[in-house]
Amino acid sequence: MKPVLVSTSAELATAAAALAGAPRYFIDTEFDFGPGTRRLALIQVSRGGDEAFLVDAVKLTALEPLGAAIGRADTEWVLHAGKLDVELLLAALKLPAAPALFDTQVAWGLLGPEFPVSLAYLLYRLLGLRSMKGEQAGDWIRRPLSPEQIAYAAEDVAHLPELRDALGGKLREKGREAAAFAASAEACAEDMDAAVTLDDFRNAWQLDASGLAVLKHLIDAHNALPAEERAFALPTRAFLSVAKLIPESAEEFSRIKGVPFAWVKRHGQALANTLVRVSFDSRKDPFVPLEPPPYATWPDILAEGWLRDAAARACAALEISPDLVFPGRLIGAMAKKVAAAGKGAALDALNGWRRELLGDSLTVKPSTS
Repeated sequence: MKPVLVSTSAELATAAAALAGAPRYFIDTEFDFGPGTRRLALIQVSRGGDEAFLVDAVKLTALEPLGAAIGRADTEWVLHAGKLDVELLLAALKLPAAPALFDTQVAWGLLGPEFPVSLAYLLYRLLGLRSMKGEQAGDWIRRPLSPEQIAYAAEDVAHLPELRDALGGKLREKGREAAAFAASAEACAEDMDAAVTLDDFRNAWQLDASGLAVLKHLIDAHNALPAEERAFALPTRAFLSVAKLIPESAEEFSRIKGVPFAWVKRHGQALANTLVRVSFDSRKDPFVPLEPPPYATWPDILAEGWLRDAAARACAALEISPDLVFPGRLIGAMAKKVAAAGKGAALDALNGWRRELLGDSLTVKPSTS
């Protein structure tokens, strides 16, 4: 596949015109990341022909022409392990939502026990190709890109059309193509719109009145943000530390572990001012300390044990990956329902594509051997 480097506005307009109108796009990205920050460096996109357009997101800051070409609601994006790609693309292309998503890693998980898997592994299993690529190809922010980097980037989308065809055929044989789109959309949006609750901070019971009020404010403010902005907000892992210390300045914010310096420069002082006010206002109301939650209970342990066994058996019968269908967070939520209301409550936590695939198979009794 011929790589076409796109680094000027004129080249972007030409690339967008060449890409426009395709029913399906094959996409990957390269980015630089650090604690709490991600910077898009390159967008690789092909419509399945002989060319892969490598759009330079460092040199080009206005990428809306590309978004208009490939972001139509009636098209499809094919990616591998595309969660971060989709997150970065929606922000960079100024798109309110992604079109239909087909994640080749997710599709593979709906056809057997393996999930997650690497792109190189799928290329070998489905196409018999051995990829000799390393784990990375240098600094993606530095310019100019080397010939090796350009070849590396183009190869990431070169075989996605063949993978899409192979996986699509296998999914259709099992009647699971619709499930693949639904599961891909979920996997690529996971955590972007997940609400944070007080239960996510098990040591919140140690906070005094001011700290608890600050933590609740941080949670409410985070949940009020649009999903696409949460990746660039104050990281939730820092909430408890902020609530304990209640910084009064940007400088104090910068000393808290897990708070990115770039975020502090933009928002630290303003949030510090708000938190001081929240802390002061909390003294007006009576304070009832939280009770510490137990680390484990026997009903929870037994419920989770039964659930994992039942989930593994149901997935084995259907030949789908339990790690895809039952991620850890879902197992935890289902186990709480089972501990509180019995095994029949497990199905209440299943909906959408999971419920359609599994039906009532979780009622299968686990082995006693």
